[in-house]
Amino acid sequence: MNLRRPGVWVWLFLSFTAVGLLNFGHFYLDDLARDWHGTAIRRLMEELTGTYSSFALLPLILFITHRVPLTRRTWPRALSANVLGWLAYTSAHTTLMALSRAAIAPLIGLGAYDYGNLLYRYPMEAAGDAVWYTLIVATSYLMLRLRAARESELRAAELQQQLAEAQLENLRLQLNPHFLFNTLNAVSAVMYEDVRKADAMLAKLSDFLRTVLAASGVANVPLDEELAVERQYVEIMTARLERRLDLRVTVAAGAAGAFVPFMLLQPLIENSIRHGMADRQSLALEIDARRREGQMVIEIRDDGCGFEPNPRAGTGPGTRAGSGTRAGSGMLAGTGIGLANVRSRLAHLYGEAASLSLEARDGGGTRAIVAFPFTSAAVPIASAAPA
Repeated sequence: MNLRRPGVWVWLFLSFTAVGLLNFGHFYLDDLARDWHGTAIRRLMEELTGTYSSFALLPLILFITHRVPLTRRTWPRALSANVLGWLAYTSAHTTLMALSRAAIAPLIGLGAYDYGNLLYRYPMEAAGDAVWYTLIVATSYLMLRLRAARESELRAAELQQQLAEAQLENLRLQLNPHFLFNTLNAVSAVMYEDVRKADAMLAKLSDFLRTVLAASGVANVPLDEELAVERQYVEIMTARLERRLDLRVTVAAGAAGAFVPFMLLQPLIENSIRHGMADRQSLALEIDARRREGQMVIEIRDDGCGFEPNPRAGTGPGTRAGSGTRAGSGMLAGTGIGLANVRSRLAHLYGEAASLSLEARDGGGTRAIVAFPFTSAAVPIASAAPA
């Protein structure tokens, strides 16, 4: 409850009015039960002046509860402050009722209002005011405790989002320096032998990095943008290695509007080229994207060296058994930064709903199958981590 909002005070005023009307009904019906008639206006005036006087003093109670919080360490101080607050409240409440009733009664035709001997009226009202004061104080402390708990939850959620954002961004940025340094080394190696080739490589690298930076702040991008980045990457690697790389892309109709994690496929293609090509002068790569039962399935195949499944290879989140681990023997050999990055990003984005399957192809080559929940909208990094 934000006490700075006018609507809150309107709601409180209506609540106090309802209490006053209920009290009026109680005492007026009691009068009728005793066969006392003609007391309606008097009873209504008394209960509403009593209720509105209490409402006018509500800021005093809230001031005390906000300034003196109730905790295990501060409860003696809070108790003392509220005892003094109750004394101040009941004195002011009784005084306001006496003054307001004395002023209003003649105006509504009741004549002079007799409130009795105030020497006894103050302690009499103090007993009833103790109940109301305690109820308001308890409600105020409860609201403060709930607000503190809510703020703590929000801070924890914000920290979790910031952590998820930092982790995802860190995972994505791990890819760039490795690729960038290798490409710049390749440019440096050819710049004195073939300036045109070095210039073309720098132009392709510039386009690639511009695309990478443009996607900052989101966890996923449209599939066609991801495939365009992978094509740029293959072009750069073709120029760098001076070998033939054939890339064929197939996108099923139901998968055309999908959003996929940005640069998720780049480490898989990089490993395919690095480990699958070996001494070969050419390598055929295929990317097949399709939608299957609410999942986005992307398969990457090559006709490279292949690998021998390691029966001792472990399994883990986002990974299925049968992954090859013999270094240099296939598309996804080893457990380097690239594959760890893919698995970590899938785990951060989709949890157990994503998987990465690594298989040997019949006749040579390897296959990687990535599956994750299908989505057709961009997701900010801060809200990408699973709950």
